[in-house]
Amino acid sequence: MNPQGQQKGGDATHERKDADVIGLFMVAGLLLLILAMSLLVCWGIFHLFTRERAAQQPLARRPRAMQMTAFPPPRLLVRPAMERAKFQAAERTQLNSYGWINRSGGVVRIPIGRAMQLLLERGLPEVGAGQTRLQLMQSRPQTDVQPNEPISTPGPEATP
Repeated sequence: MNPQGQQKGGDATHERKDADVIGLFMVAGLLLLILAMSLLVCWGIFHLFTRERAAQQPLARRPRAMQMTAFPPPRLLVRPAMERAKFQAAERTQLNSYGWINRSGGVVRIPIGRAMQLLLERGLPEVGAGQTRLQLMQSRPQTDVQPNEPISTPGPEATP
């Protein structure tokens, strides 16, 4: 057994020369050059295709973002507190005033306080007037879709 660091004879089993630094730099430079060239080719192809596509599309078919000049609504509120107060005042006015909802149909809007008074005086309307649920459903006008009606599918014909 040889002590560490001592070798038999004149045969050395380790490298006598350092790594080839110039060769490593040349390989790294070549890789960077290939990467840069491929990026330039991709960029050129991308711009070529987008230019051709833009020329083929009429103005009306271009993306909506390219056609707009102003930002679409809803826009940023400049004075949100003031606009909220205006909105709430309009809501209060509507809740506390009379008005037509559908004049031809005879539907009106009454103040909410008056509606609560009428509800207390008259009570809730009795729906069905003592009818069972089945009688109430049968007395309603027929529509295309009835609630709680199973969807029927054509079945096979009865065989003799």
